[in-house]
Amino acid sequence: MTTTTIPTSAGPVTVTATEPVPGLHVYEVPAAVSPMSTHRWILAHHEGRALAAFETEAAATSAAATVAPLADWTRSQMTAANELSLGGRVQELMDALAAAGGQHPNT
Repeated sequence: MTTTTIPTSAGPVTVTATEPVPGLHVYEVPAAVSPMSTHRWILAHHEGRALAAFETEAAATSAAATVAPLADWTRSQMTAANELSLGGRVQELMDALAAAGGQHPNT
């Protein structure tokens, strides 16, 4: 377990997160943040950038395992993004997140 601070419209909120694979965090968005959303579990880079939102912790954790080999998530967000982009794996990432039930993290 670790903690991560997420930006919200009401200001930063610190939440407890797991790290199911090195460099990727899974956490639940607090009930007071986006209360109408059914996709409360976030898969995010360890530096904070959210990759996708999921209905369950299990789905977010499973997605982390699926996308783990696509980049070295322990490196900076920019390095991981470059690795995905320059390696031609962006669509593979998006398809894997969608197949696991992921949605854009702000919907």
